[in-house]
Amino acid sequence: MPRSYGGPADGRRGFPAGLRSGAAALLAAAAAVLSTLIIATPAAAAVPSCRVGAYVTDLYAVDPVRRTVNAELWLWSVCPRKDLAAVQRLEFTNATSTTLTAPSSEKVDNEYWTQVKVSGTFRQNFDLTDFPFDKQVVRIRVEENELDESRFVYRADVKNSTYSPRIHPDDFKITKFRIGVVDAPYRTNFGDPRLKQGGSSRYSQLVIKFQLTREDITSFGKQILPVYVAFLVALVSFLIWSTDDEVAMVARLGILGAALFTIMLNLRAVDEAMGTFLNVTLVEEIHFMSLLYVLIGVANTTYVMGLLTDPMARPAARRFNNRIFAIATGCYIVANVIAIALTVSF
Repeated sequence: MPRSYGGPADGRRGFPAGLRSGAAALLAAAAAVLSTLIIATPAAAAVPSCRVGAYVTDLYAVDPVRRTVNAELWLWSVCPRKDLAAVQRLEFTNATSTTLTAPSSEKVDNEYWTQVKVSGTFRQNFDLTDFPFDKQVVRIRVEENELDESRFVYRADVKNSTYSPRIHPDDFKITKFRIGVVDAPYRTNFGDPRLKQGGSSRYSQLVIKFQLTREDITSFGKQILPVYVAFLVALVSFLIWSTDDEVAMVARLGILGAALFTIMLNLRAVDEAMGTFLNVTLVEEIHFMSLLYVLIGVANTTYVMGLLTDPMARPAARRFNNRIFAIATGCYIVANVIAIALTVSF
């Protein structure tokens, strides 16, 4: 009986086996074609690059008014090919003027070492809000000016890049130094036919960054001393009394007027010296607080003059004057302490 089913049963098993054999053959053929394509397609070439670094020999003429700083430095590049020498295609994107001297090139083993000395004036964004306890960041930006990032990139030579220990910028000391490579994007392809028309482009940029911390505060003392003298003069005005009330009040107003004039004149001199017409610095905050104190003194004197027209109101006038004097002076001192403490802490 089992043999009577042998023929049909073998036939049913043979059809799936044939399918499996055909599928295996197709897969093998597809694998062969893919392997041929992979072998025939060359691997994407890496973007050429050079190791670039800097040694800053001098940093001077830090000028917050003109928003510039002068620097002298050596730049170098180490490249796998002579034609890639990065220092031959430099652009200083934040420079007002630069001079390149003493270029040299040398083959060392299988690499090409090229260097050049740079002297220049570089534009900076100085923030004097916390003057004289401010920290300033100075940047020198060096950019590839010919080959976009699809054809050439920088690699920062961090280990060999530093600055001379003999550098002592005016009123500052160097507290941090960093060097790194960033992308510099542009909203144009500069007409390069190799790039997408109407598109953008990116170039490799080396950023040399210093943090400067101000250590000389003598200029702060010179700027603020006249203001505190004016404050003391205004303070004395609260204490002036006489048997002749009119003479005493006129003397008060004269003193307060002189204090007001001194503060305004000194504020203008500070603005011209620091060039901070848009930012409110600590020095200006102290000026404004002093102005407010003097104006409170003027308002107080005016009100007391009105009270003294009535001889019976003399005790009330004195009590009012003393109360305003204590409140205004206390608030002024506390506000100055807080302003200075907050600036120092940041």
